[in-house]
Amino acid sequence: MTTSHTAPSTTPAGSVLDGDPRILIPLPEAAERLGISRWQAYKLARSGRLPTTRLGARDLHVPAAVLRRIEQEGLPSEPEGSVVA
Repeated sequence: MTTSHTAPSTTPAGSVLDGDPRILIPLPEAAERLGISRWQAYKLARSGRLPTTRLGARDLHVPAAVLRRIEQEGLPSEPEGSVVA
């Protein structure tokens, strides 16, 4: 029996996603990894500052690539003239 070895991660050292093979991360978990509250994550998703994908009827997920970009560059700034209630 042989064991398969996983290729080394290409993410920057110290990434919150090190060793995580998933492409999509559930929004509550993404919030925890970003160090923000779930409420703040949903607010950012609603405003479009945190891109999400809906799986099923209700579940929002954040692409892992987006989390890596936010780690490196921070959250995108709020669009001009946008009002979030």
